[in-house]
Amino acid sequence: MRRHTVPPIPVNALERGFAVLECFAAAGRPLGNGDVAQATGIPRPTAYRLISTLVALGQLRPCPDSDKYELAAGVVRLAQSFLGKIDARRWVRPHLVALAEACSASAFLALRDGKDVLVVEAARARSAVAYLGADVGTRMSLATSALGRAWLAGVDATTRDAVLAELQAGGHLAGHPDLAPRLEAALRKARRVGYAVSLGEWQADTNAAAVPIRVPSGEVFSLNCGSPSFLTNPDKLRDVVIPRLIAAAAAFAADVGGLSGSELMAWQDAQAAPSALPPASPALPPASSKQGRRRSTPRGDTHGDPLSH
Repeated sequence: MRRHTVPPIPVNALERGFAVLECFAAAGRPLGNGDVAQATGIPRPTAYRLISTLVALGQLRPCPDSDKYELAAGVVRLAQSFLGKIDARRWVRPHLVALAEACSASAFLALRDGKDVLVVEAARARSAVAYLGADVGTRMSLATSALGRAWLAGVDATTRDAVLAELQAGGHLAGHPDLAPRLEAALRKARRVGYAVSLGEWQADTNAAAVPIRVPSGEVFSLNCGSPSFLTNPDKLRDVVIPRLIAAAAAFAADVGGLSGSELMAWQDAQAAPSALPPASPALPPASSKQGRRRSTPRGDTHGDPLSH
């Protein structure tokens, strides 16, 4: 006979303790009791008791030169335990398979390797077998493929500028007089809408879109979906592929505690902004609830043509 279990009752003190830790993670700097109380809405005496408890547990530590506190080695041990168990290929596999089947296309996960991105996991719809031109181990151009452009859009500005300078110095943008300005425009758009597009630019007969994903270790992957242009024209890419791609990337990011697409871009913008005390909300890397991360929508206007450059 099956037992009917009663949903557990949340422990308020535990929730508040994690709210305090998330507040410190989001701030990225030492905070005092008043700072925590203001950011979390927790009464100041309660915030003091919670901070004292977290100090005793090794999750926070007092700053030596002020009356503020900062994250301690205890949270690093917890994070390392989680990060050590992340296998991106294993986690992404079901999302790639579902995406490929839903779009009757191919789907790949890739990361940067020199001047290219390297496909590390792949899936294809059963109906797409005869048209698959890439698989695990395939290299694609950073400058012209959707996977490469998504990766460039997904890293921080310093890394992006350095990689682009390497591509320029290595002559990888030469031979195509308009490639550099087209890439610049594509990256601006990708930063705005949360995904990158390549319409016959990596291969003349291939259309694809890709979304960047940053995992808690800081590594950036890109996830794409596409197929030959006679199967996936720009209208299908816009109306069918891109919405499902965004959802798949968000689901994968939620599984591993990372960020994807527009959410990743917003986080990067916040990191680049002048330091200020934010509300108590998760900062990267948030190994937190999967709810609320399953959907990621572009920040730009998507009522027009999202494929135009």
